[in-house]
Amino acid sequence: MNKLLVASGLAIGAGMLFVGSVQAQSTVVDIKGTWVGHAQNIVEGPAHHHQRGAAGVKESGKFLLSDQTFTFRFEGQDGRRFWGTISSATKTERIIGSFSTDGKRVYMVDEDGMIDGVVIDANKIDICYRHVRPDSAVVGCELIERK
Repeated sequence: MNKLLVASGLAIGAGMLFVGSVQAQSTVVDIKGTWVGHAQNIVEGPAHHHQRGAAGVKESGKFLLSDQTFTFRFEGQDGRRFWGTISSATKTERIIGSFSTDGKRVYMVDEDGMIDGVVIDANKIDICYRHVRPDSAVVGCELIERK
């Protein structure tokens, strides 16, 4: 009898784990639309969105400290995968990405860097961008919000 109860308990537990994982996979945010954020970046060397002398950019030794508004336009989505553009005052780039299986994390790439983020809710994602090349490095974080 005890073996039957244990086996039943294990089967129920496994079923609940399966249902939980299916539910977690279905909780991906519908990211399509326009999102805007204001990033604080630190830049070393040349970078597309951060130009010496531009508004919101100041020098600090060999680094640039850049406060920039970025607009993300997510044009399409298929399940966890999505695509669109990211724009600043100086450049627009293509962007592609995917959500983690639990829908709580987001991973993106643009033309030369990577963006990782945490979904706060259906209208807010906390993201950080970074790239490193032999002549340039950038790190910046921002909260993007659906508009």
